[in-house]
Amino acid sequence: MIPLRPEKGSSRGRPLALTQTILRAWERRFVNRALPYAVQQPDGTYRWWYETCTLDDLAAHLYGETTLALSCTDGRGHCKWLCLDGDTPDALSHLLALRDALAAQGLAGLVEGSRRGGHLWLFFDRPMSVAAAYGVMLHAFASLGIDATRYEVYPDVLHAGRAGLLGQAVRLPLGVHLLTGKRYPLFDVTGRPCYFATVRQAVEYLLAYPRLSAKALRAQWLALNPAPEDTAAERDAASALPQRQRVGTFSPVIRWVDVHISPLDLLADLAPDSEMRRTGQGYLGWCPFHDDRAPDSAGKPGTPSFYVVWNPRHGWSWKCFSTNCRYSWGFMRHSFELFQRLLDLTVKQTIVEACHRWPEADQDRQVAR
Repeated sequence: MIPLRPEKGSSRGRPLALTQTILRAWERRFVNRALPYAVQQPDGTYRWWYETCTLDDLAAHLYGETTLALSCTDGRGHCKWLCLDGDTPDALSHLLALRDALAAQGLAGLVEGSRRGGHLWLFFDRPMSVAAAYGVMLHAFASLGIDATRYEVYPDVLHAGRAGLLGQAVRLPLGVHLLTGKRYPLFDVTGRPCYFATVRQAVEYLLAYPRLSAKALRAQWLALNPAPEDTAAERDAASALPQRQRVGTFSPVIRWVDVHISPLDLLADLAPDSEMRRTGQGYLGWCPFHDDRAPDSAGKPGTPSFYVVWNPRHGWSWKCFSTNCRYSWGFMRHSFELFQRLLDLTVKQTIVEACHRWPEADQDRQVAR
């Protein structure tokens, strides 16, 4: 079982088990926004703490020193996960059955116990819009004949497309609930609770759980809804841009992103599994656009092939060196195109998204002020 007290061989009262690499992976899995985060109080309620959630804070949660809840959305109205919360006496059995039914439709999820029932987590491989995530889930519910109102869903439809809105606080898994002093179990594919000898084993089990393809889910949502899920928000944002910026692909926003935004930052945010590492004059990592890790036909293990470099004359640029990737041909590419490809948007949609994320990129508006 997961220990509630520090193990032997600890430093400052903590077991020497959770490495920075593991904590970074936990951060990538759960942290939609790092500021603010919520801390559970002795009476079971949560209070927002307006500081940045650090790796030490996440470690304290996993070691049972504090109990954290994080916003279910980021600042753009996107999310890395959905959490279905069931609080009725029979909720856990229903969630386990629901997990199996959703998995049969390609929506594999993880069930975790809770004080009054359980949580069903659906993890995405990159942040996706709340509208698309919520819409695909509701479609699955409808096809299964399930009443969605039986569960609380975080984030809910009220957060769809509402950039900047702080999401509801959801308790992270494996934390100690302060009202009961218990950690609630994860359940395996057979519906049985998992038992772990250490916190590290529990964390590694959860991190190994598969994530759903955000790109595939978004494509499914667009097929169900021919108008993109963010059409209204995009139209409103685009109408606020000078007309010159909204026409063609030579927007100054593109040039601003190419000059000021590092591909390394984009990859860390939108494709953290790339795991870029310094090599020679540039950086090499796993390509976010094809499966670098798969062995070749001879059975040899995959090798990182995505290359990023900074040049004093040309600035940041990137390319994949694998012939299996559609981005291996042609010249080196720049930051705006990487931003566009990672988000899987059109050029005009990406310009709008860039202005949301980096207001200073909208140079015409800056001059108008």
